[in-house]
Amino acid sequence: MKEKLRDQSRDNLARALNDIGVTASLAERNRTEEQVENSWYQRSLGIIDISSGPVKWINILKQDGGQHNPPRWWAILGIPDEKPISDQNKIQIKTVRKKTIPLFGKVVGVKWKGDDANTGLINTLNRDESIFDLTKQIGDLEVKNQSDVFQGWTLIFDLKRFIRGNRYSGGQHWEIIGNIADRLLAAPRRL
Repeated sequence: MKEKLRDQSRDNLARALNDIGVTASLAERNRTEEQVENSWYQRSLGIIDISSGPVKWINILKQDGGQHNPPRWWAILGIPDEKPISDQNKIQIKTVRKKTIPLFGKVVGVKWKGDDANTGLINTLNRDESIFDLTKQIGDLEVKNQSDVFQGWTLIFDLKRFIRGNRYSGGQHWEIIGNIADRLLAAPRRL
């Protein structure tokens, strides 16, 4: 009975990734990666391990719904990086979708904004046209460098929109995410 009531979002994402040829497996619970980006109003549903590529794990976070708001889920992709990351030069950038009509209109453009600690990462990502197609389907993306629980990068996005969009992309979304991860790993560092 408990298994039927358990949130299946992590299982659904692992299944969707395996369907497009990405080897994904459910990890044991209570790993340290479950703490990455997990704040007081969210809870981790667990980690998915990825066997190959720059993304090594995915943490699924859920915010329970209330009387006037539905539940929300996020995917936190972990991209380990061996290059040292400065505690003073925090990088936090995200996409901002431009619409024909605010809130409800068609997406006509995407720009990365935020603090890239003078690495040129915003300009590099803004030149990638494939990110426009990805954000059009799954919503805004957010990138942060990490040095606390693990050393590397996180890429954050809306989980439910990714699973829905992934069915139609035939793995193209995962390929674009891999390209973003490669650009993050190639970004210059300032200590």
